[in-house]
Amino acid sequence: GDHYMILSCVMTLLCLICGGWMSLLCTLPACVLALAAKNDDAAGNTAAAKTKGHIALALNIFAVLFHLVIIIIAIVTPIAVVLDDLSKYYCGYCSRLSNKCSYSYSYSSSYSSDTYGYYSCRMEYL
Repeated sequence: GDHYMILSCVMTLLCLICGGWMSLLCTLPACVLALAAKNDDAAGNTAAAKTKGHIALALNIFAVLFHLVIIIIAIVTPIAVVLDDLSKYYCGYCSRLSNKCSYSYSYSSSYSSDTYGYYSCRMEYL
């Protein structure tokens, strides 16, 4: 077999094209190990070839997982920033977007002693 040589080369090319430079730390050694496994297999040392082929596969799987984590971070980070910005302007009392919420109360002594409280919310653009 090719001992994952094609997979290693394709992964290396994808990392170069897609900008996954950190994943190259896994895919380039995987290419070297796959080539060494191919040479060992040609020399008749199938046990060493099998071991090196499995290590090459593991390195390629790690490169894929690492690249997926980077993609997830690249998607989640901007969403979290936008949600954080929106939460700064949301008033929980009046259920509106507002950056100025204040509570005030007034005291009326006309017929009874009642306290009236209300929230005042307004949006001020910075």
